[in-house]
Amino acid sequence: MNKIFFYVLKKLPLKLKLRLIYRLKFNRKLNLNTPKLYTEKIQKRKLHMLKIYSMLSDKYKVREFVSKNIGEQYLIELLACENEISDLKFETLPEQFVIKTNFGSGSEHIEIVKNKSLINKLNIERKFNLAMKSQYKGSILGETQYDFIDKRIIVEKFIDNNGKDIDDFKFHIFNSKNGFLQIDFDRFTNHKRNLYDLNFKQLDFELCHSGGKYNLPSIDKLQKMKEIALKLSQGFDYVRIDLYLVNEQILFGEMTFTPGSGLEKFSTLKADKLYGQMWEQK
Repeated sequence: MNKIFFYVLKKLPLKLKLRLIYRLKFNRKLNLNTPKLYTEKIQKRKLHMLKIYSMLSDKYKVREFVSKNIGEQYLIELLACENEISDLKFETLPEQFVIKTNFGSGSEHIEIVKNKSLINKLNIERKFNLAMKSQYKGSILGETQYDFIDKRIIVEKFIDNNGKDIDDFKFHIFNSKNGFLQIDFDRFTNHKRNLYDLNFKQLDFELCHSGGKYNLPSIDKLQKMKEIALKLSQGFDYVRIDLYLVNEQILFGEMTFTPGSGLEKFSTLKADKLYGQMWEQK
């Protein structure tokens, strides 16, 4: 049934697909002509994708943008970049590292190596050969910015957070002035997500995941991360800037222009309305 549904979905014009999926997800009509809600405005964005979205969604090319705008000290060290996994010289890599594609997401696009002597190179090559042949899953619903990325394999330094999960600080920035902070934690045990305004006051609604008790970093670190997010967001009416904080060091994660494909549901409609109002869509 699912295979048939997705086959039919692929054949439909994009606007019709968006209206259908939006109705199924939110049980309401999608307004593409005069969108008011945050989730509606993401759907409208899919109809007017810009080339720069592809460049900055590329986990390799975005590094130059970040280095130019905030400095290379916020980048995770790049160990290698190859066109194919077979070109990767494992013998030159340290004992710990992370392999990923520059265009995809999910476990099939990343391999975290904590002990090089224990890896199975053949299995890794098979995994990434499949990943490099795949199309980004969100393309079917209009996230076409990923389709125009020149596919690469990148290898980054493994970031050790003393054996603990690395928390994600995701700044949703509207018109480089307003927004909210989403913090994802305990992702590999019992994924929780807290939301805060940009004064770091916790909000009374949720987004897909339930919240939990969380000790915020120092106000100085939070303010510095906000400053970085605002700087990287310049020129965009909306973008999500993902950062990490590891051993008091701020590191850049990625830039996202259609988070959750605009299909992640707030626990209350008022949040969808609030951020739709904040977003002055161009």
